Amino acid sequence: MRLHVTRSGPVAGAAIMLGLTVAAAACGSFSTSSARSTGGAGPVSPPPNPSASAAPTSGTAARVGANCTMIPAQGKGSISSMSGQQAVFAASGNPQLSVFVSAVRKAGLGKTLNTRHGYTLVIPANSAFASLSKTQIASLRNTASLARIVRYNAVSSQVRPSQFASGAHPVTLAGKSLSLSRSGSVYKVNDATVLCGNIKTSNATVYIVSKVLLPPG
Repeated sequence: MRLHVTRSGPVAGAAIMLGLTVAAAACGSFSTSSARSTGGAGPVSPPPNPSASAAPTSGTAARVGANCTMIPAQGKGSISSMSGQQAVFAASGNPQLSVFVSAVRKAGLGKTLNTRHGYTLVIPANSAFASLSKTQIASLRNTASLARIVRYNAVSSQVRPSQFASGAHPVTLAGKSLSLSRSGSVYKVNDATVLCGNIKTSNATVYIVSKVLLPPG
């Protein structure tokens, strides 16, 4: 699959093929080629609304974030369907998460993240990749660098919403810590806004964010 960042046009779907070839980053929206294995085509969610309230409780897990409407109400990719699936499989049901799902598979970490239990997966929405610089995009072409980025988006423990208010610094599978914060209804991981979080899958907790988390150094 190929990942393309363009100046205009909607997100057309999944996009990382063979070498994860990435075009130059630019301001504007993000587009990719479609692929069945990563969820198909779908529109980008609207920009996060910091004033939006958290999603209502369903079952025992209350979601938090600025845009939980990006999660389908029912069917494939919905909260109920994700709860019975392993993390990467669950994420693949939502086309707005297809680029990260493709990156996980390209990095060879799909099995690792689907079989691990009691951890947290922080997933950047497709639109998050449009803000990457040319240098950052170039790093996605390298499998080792890509694997390090994916591991930095996975916390070794389960992150709870209460940890944001306390300013916790959970450790990732890359060995580096993330910085959690909360201001009113706005939850952040480093400088990325949580679009929708505290989503339970069969083996992990998922937080969808507005930016790609890149490991320091």
